[in-house]
Amino acid sequence: MPKRNDLTLYERHAHGWWDPNEPFFRSLRSVKRFHVRLLDDLVGDAGALKGATVVDLGCGGGLFAMELSERGAGVIGVDLSAGSLAAGRAEADRRSANVRFVRADLRRTPLPSRCADLVLLSDVVEHVDDPRPALREAARLLVPGGALFVNTFDSGFLSALLVVHLGEGLGLVPKGTHDPALFVSPSDLELHAAGCGLRLERLQREAPALLASLFTRTVKLRKSRLGCGYTAWFRKVTR
Repeated sequence: MPKRNDLTLYERHAHGWWDPNEPFFRSLRSVKRFHVRLLDDLVGDAGALKGATVVDLGCGGGLFAMELSERGAGVIGVDLSAGSLAAGRAEADRRSANVRFVRADLRRTPLPSRCADLVLLSDVVEHVDDPRPALREAARLLVPGGALFVNTFDSGFLSALLVVHLGEGLGLVPKGTHDPALFVSPSDLELHAAGCGLRLERLQREAPALLASLFTRTVKLRKSRLGCGYTAWFRKVTR
């Protein structure tokens, strides 16, 4: 049985972050595109990110970072995977993107306090043992009134069934990617975030579009009232 929440997967497959023919990241690329559209909806104005400083905690190879750079933001990607960061830097150089990458633990970055207008924890919370240090670091990095964008999975049987047993069992997600014991309910995430001075402004649940996912062998997401995944939009309380 493969190890669950095996973070070495991203290092071992780092060469494939930007290879459209690499099956390892096929579903993750699809999920990121969906989450970028959600962020666009939340931000509203297409030019709202121009000139903004964004910190992408757990950035991997920079799938999200590159998109936000194209919207005019200056992006700092933080990750522990040296291979993933190298893939991100190569892609940023190819695009002349305004993205720089820092190798660090996302819970203890070397970045200065109040340096970011927007912080991302996109598909990251389900990979840490305790979300509170990550939330505290996000809050530290944000300017007062800044926003935190989180995508993750709800706890419970349905999420374990769909994400791990079906998603990984059918090969739509690499085996060993997730551990359902690390999934966090929206209510717990909101409680932890409030303790860091972050106020929930919007919650959007999401679910796999099953037929499209099975047909394409790629996870395709859709907005849902009862989905196992969710996106949370927080605002740092002004004090």
